[in-house]
Amino acid sequence: MENKKVQFVKDLKPGSLADSIFLVTKKIIKKKKNAEDYCLICIQDKSGSMDGVIWTDAFLNTGPFAEGDFALVKGEVSDYKGARQLTVSSFIKIGPENEKNLDPADYIKASSKNISEMFQQLKFFMNGISNPYLKKLLGLFFDDEKFSEKFCSSTAAVQYHHAYTGGLLEHTLSMVRLCSGIIDNYRDIKAVNDDFKDLAIAGSVLHDIGKMEEYGTEKKGALIKITDEGKLLGHISIGYGIILQKIGQINNFPTDLKDRLLHIILSHHGHKEFGSPKQPKTLEAFLVYHVDHLDADIAGIAGILENSSGGSDWSEYLKNFERSILLKEPNFPEEPVLEENDENKLFK
Repeated sequence: MENKKVQFVKDLKPGSLADSIFLVTKKIIKKKKNAEDYCLICIQDKSGSMDGVIWTDAFLNTGPFAEGDFALVKGEVSDYKGARQLTVSSFIKIGPENEKNLDPADYIKASSKNISEMFQQLKFFMNGISNPYLKKLLGLFFDDEKFSEKFCSSTAAVQYHHAYTGGLLEHTLSMVRLCSGIIDNYRDIKAVNDDFKDLAIAGSVLHDIGKMEEYGTEKKGALIKITDEGKLLGHISIGYGIILQKIGQINNFPTDLKDRLLHIILSHHGHKEFGSPKQPKTLEAFLVYHVDHLDADIAGIAGILENSSGGSDWSEYLKNFERSILLKEPNFPEEPVLEENDENKLFK
């Protein structure tokens, strides 16, 4: 069997035929009204992922397989509610003897941005913090080479936003940049001072640190999974515990500073129904919550637009956004149409 990857998810458009090896990241067996089984899957390679369906006749011939398996998948790509969907005609699981010949790098979704450059930019912001206690705390984390390597390779989610290797770093750096810019815009407010900025930047850097333990990878990094610890505790609780432990290693760490920083961690999802034990009750916590929400939503919508089939103007109803999203590209005239070559009429 040919193991060289020559076809990638990003190149599959409606009407095209898939015929390549992919990683299966989702498997859900469902029943039709007549009680016949069919299967929903998601296929992935380094270029992206796409949902697919294996209807009954094809599903009966797939044999046993599970999430995390590699498979030679054939089928046709079509439009389904604004997104690409693969209708699978043939599905052959790759056995262990052939799987070892695959290059894991072909199937690992990773940030398109340079990891080293992003980390250097994040360190620039951290080096700009003047509060000695926050500076020491961040050093306890990022002066540890193994910690930094894991942070830079971690994901920020399983599927919603920044769900790829380097995603946590990319999301964190984006938040820090946004926080810095917003703070500069509000310098006329008395509470928005250097101490406030230090706390907001440190909180942004550390807000999702628990995701390093909430998510794990299998298949040499290609498959993102929620760990047992992640399912039981969640990244907010995990992050709170990790940060509190590090704070305990710093002599005389101010109580108010500790409480305010930990409050950012506990409240950064904004609402209890979204997993936050506390709602934001300080200015810096409000800032981190809104910036986190903004960056996640923009990345989430960008992913939906990238996966759009081009066949529909609107997406299906999206649970994360509680609405459909307009997929149609804007159609603005490049130049205004003027009558009698009178440019002034454009402004009347």
